[in-house]
Amino acid sequence: MTKKKAIVIAVILAVVVITLALFIFPLNGQDYFQIGNTNYDFYWISKSLRLGLDLEGGMYVVYEMDLDGVEDSDQAVESTIANLESILASNNYTEATVTRQGSNMLRVEVPAVQNTETMMNLLGEPAELEFRDSSGEVLIEGRKHLEDAYASLYEGTYAINLVFNSEGTAAFAEATQNNIGNTIGIYINGEEIMAPTVQTAITDGRAVITGNYTMQEAERVATQLRAGTFAVALEPISIQTIGATLGEGALNASIIAAVIGISLIIVFMVLMYKGLGIFSSIALLIYSILMIYLLAIVPWVQLTLPSIAGVILSVGMAVDANVIIFERIRDERRLFGKPIATCVQIGFKKALTAIIDSNVTTIIGSIVLIILGSASIQGFGITLLIGILLSMFTAIIITRLLVNLSLAFNEHSDAFYGLRYEIKEDAANNSDGANVSAELNADGTAAIASEGADSAGSDNITAKASDVKRNNKNKKQQTYKRIKYRRGGEK
Repeated sequence: MTKKKAIVIAVILAVVVITLALFIFPLNGQDYFQIGNTNYDFYWISKSLRLGLDLEGGMYVVYEMDLDGVEDSDQAVESTIANLESILASNNYTEATVTRQGSNMLRVEVPAVQNTETMMNLLGEPAELEFRDSSGEVLIEGRKHLEDAYASLYEGTYAINLVFNSEGTAAFAEATQNNIGNTIGIYINGEEIMAPTVQTAITDGRAVITGNYTMQEAERVATQLRAGTFAVALEPISIQTIGATLGEGALNASIIAAVIGISLIIVFMVLMYKGLGIFSSIALLIYSILMIYLLAIVPWVQLTLPSIAGVILSVGMAVDANVIIFERIRDERRLFGKPIATCVQIGFKKALTAIIDSNVTTIIGSIVLIILGSASIQGFGITLLIGILLSMFTAIIITRLLVNLSLAFNEHSDAFYGLRYEIKEDAANNSDGANVSAELNADGTAAIASEGADSAGSDNITAKASDVKRNNKNKKQQTYKRIKYRRGGEK
């Protein structure tokens, strides 16, 4: 890489990183700022982070379940819990919890919700869906036949899409087949929404409810319809606010602890690996910035104590990858005396397998936690997975880029990169009494120094140099009287 190209890349990287860093914390003392003369606001990234119940609080609602007439009550309750969790997850409340209390109660806790209206719009007051023919006979029942409902754009307006289960698909196909040319009324909670005329039989198990809906109204009705498909009827009997168990003080303490921890890591890496440590520290800062953005952008993340633990663990994994890489580079320089640029290439290549192996096992574990764990464990698994993937990117890509940029300006200083190489001296003098020593140049070739040798001794020295080169090429172990280690300087 030429110096000119290295300067251009370094400037672009610095501008991007600084720009991203400036948008994290509020510079105007508010949660957002207006974007130019538009009607859009930009929320500072730190203000976009979603906090869990233990950090921000929220609300909970207790439902009473009507189990009369339900054949398998346990299975019906489990199905209802799964449906509630699905609704919450689809609204990005992955840390919300749904638990059974006693024999006929359900408790739903949702973080970051502060008023009753928002809570009920989120969960939905169960709505009853019915399709009736012109004589008033019920053809389709939402609780019995509906599988899913969701809002979407349909012919330029917001509409509610209905997806029927297998029984509902068959019933809807029969209803439309028998009522071609007639109207079928769609009723929600006994109120007629629309009464379209059937033109043809519909056999794909899908229907669309149109009207003058806004996006919020369409989503609210769809949520109510999904709530109406629960295996048991739910009646909300209590709604209460939950206070944060840790609160803002604990969050600020966590941020201070993170800053101190990262600072100590940076000091250790710089003292241990010199210039390489500086580059790994810059990569760690870039990792921290990108991690904050991902925590704010990824919809399944809500910061709780377990999820913060996942972030901290991934930071350690990021530094661990750099340590593996730097030790490989040191080994190449110390044992074989290869040029620093070559050592960097080989070091990253040899460390790649170990880094991938160690991280893949952690990735598998985090995926298992996400699939099988409870809400808090899932939060830990999600942040750990994000952190591991990001740490691999910064360790393998960003750190290597920074080192290569440095090599464009300085590729010979062992002292700057914290490296060392061996000077190997032969154990005996040559036959003519000349003192012979062999040492490695920066390019990996052998250099011979002698004192008091005549012309015959010069031939022996030349032969000795050939032997050193051949032995180095074949990578055979040699026995020497003394091994010195030298730091710094250009050879």
